[in-house]
Amino acid sequence: MAPKLRVLISTDQAYPPTTVCHVNGEPTPVKNSKFEGTIAVYVKGFEGEGKAGEGEAYFGKRDDMTYGIVVRGHFLDSPTADEVVFGNVFELPIRDSLPWGTAIATKFMYFIDPTLELDVYADKPWALSPVVSTMTKLRMKKGEEDQSGKAFVEEDSLSVIPEVAHLANDTPARRKYLADPSNRSSLVLTPDIEMGMEFSNGILDFNTLSVQLPKPFSVSFNLLKYWDGQPVTYACRRKGDKPLDPEGMYWSVAFEIVDEDARKELEKKGKTVLESTELKDKSVAGEEEDAAKSAAK
Repeated sequence: MAPKLRVLISTDQAYPPTTVCHVNGEPTPVKNSKFEGTIAVYVKGFEGEGKAGEGEAYFGKRDDMTYGIVVRGHFLDSPTADEVVFGNVFELPIRDSLPWGTAIATKFMYFIDPTLELDVYADKPWALSPVVSTMTKLRMKKGEEDQSGKAFVEEDSLSVIPEVAHLANDTPARRKYLADPSNRSSLVLTPDIEMGMEFSNGILDFNTLSVQLPKPFSVSFNLLKYWDGQPVTYACRRKGDKPLDPEGMYWSVAFEIVDEDARKELEKKGKTVLESTELKDKSVAGEEEDAAKSAAK
C-alpha cells in the first residue's frame, strides 16, 4: 500500500512551504516581496491529506503525466531570465541514501535538460535549472491575462521576444533558444509580464513513490526504500551561491510522507522525519554555521 502524502506550498513566505495544498483543487494565492500569483498542484490518483478532487481538468489534457505543478503570476523584482532557477533542494545530505543507478538517472536528467546544474553530494544537495528553459510548458505575456479558468498552461513563451515571436507556441524552440545564457540574460522578467509555469512529468509517481526512466535508460527505483525522512522540495529562486537561502526564494512546493507506518520503519533505521515546517530552522542554523566558519578563518 502506498504511503500517505501531504503537499505543502508557500503562501506569504517563499520558503519553507508550510500551507497545506488542496491537491487537484483550486489554485492557492501566493504573495511575498518577490512574487505574486497562484500555485496549483495535481497528482494523479492522489489519496493523501488535502485531496480536493481527481484533477480531471488537468489530467484530461495531461493524461501521460503523473503530477503537475502549475504556477501563475509576476516576478516583482525584475530579474533576468538567467537569474531565476527552479528545481529540487534538500536541507540535509542525501549522499548516503542515493540508490544504485544514480549515475544513470543523472545522465537522463542531463539528456532531457542540458541546462541543469546540480550537486547531489553536497551537505545541502540541490539540482536547479533556468526556469524558462526547464518548464514543461511556459507562458509569458505582457499585461494581465485571464488564464485562471485553465488548470494547465498553454505554451506561448516567445511572443515577448520580437526576433523569435513567430516561435511563440513552439516548446522545443523555446527550450533551445533559452538554453543560451546570453538569450536568457537579455530577457528581463518585469512585473508587467504575466508568467504561466507548468512543471510535470510521467516519470515520478508520488503515489507509489517510484521512478521509471524510459528507454534507452530503462531503470526503475522504489524511492520509499531510500527515503531518509526529508520532504521532496521544489523551489523557484534567484541564482546564488547558497541554493537554500530563504532570502532568494520566490516560491516553493514540498511533498512529504505523513504515513505512520512509513515513519515507524524509518525510525527503525535510526532516522527521523524532517517536516517542511522544520526547514526554516535548519536553513537558519546552516546560515549561522556558515557565518561562524567564515568568522573563524
